[in-house]
Amino acid sequence: MHEFLLMGSAVVKGDMTDPTVQDFFDVSKTVIVEAKRQDVNGQCTKKDSTCKGKEIRDSRYNDMKASMYLLGNAFRINQTKAPDNLPTVQAAKKFIKVMDSMEKRVMKKPSTGDTASQKLYLEALDILDTYLDLVELPPTDSGNYDKEFDTKVGATARIM
Repeated sequence: MHEFLLMGSAVVKGDMTDPTVQDFFDVSKTVIVEAKRQDVNGQCTKKDSTCKGKEIRDSRYNDMKASMYLLGNAFRINQTKAPDNLPTVQAAKKFIKVMDSMEKRVMKKPSTGDTASQKLYLEALDILDTYLDLVELPPTDSGNYDKEFDTKVGATARIM
């Protein structure tokens, strides 16, 4: 959320070459899972003897897509209703569809003065507010998403 809202000022200016916009969609920018040592009691268990695993990197956008869908699916009342019929999942999918269009525009040929991407961002922002209301989270203008959060699971409470 923080990174999505952070890129808003650059998008409103129409500058899709801005680092905040590019970093949001860059699949090699953010470390999702840090590399861990692959040894057991000091003995290397890998053939290459480095004992260092590989980190997993992805974009903040892909992380946001997965999180939105999973959270939306968590608001099921019972097991008989398909996830795609839930209003929360429908809102998440609508957001993802709009942002996928923006991602294609931004990553294919970033430019300044891109009014189509501006419109897509504003449409996604409206959908996001609807989604946040459905999943009982504060709206985008609440100030809860102004600071950067520690993304490590369980490090701190995110919304207080």
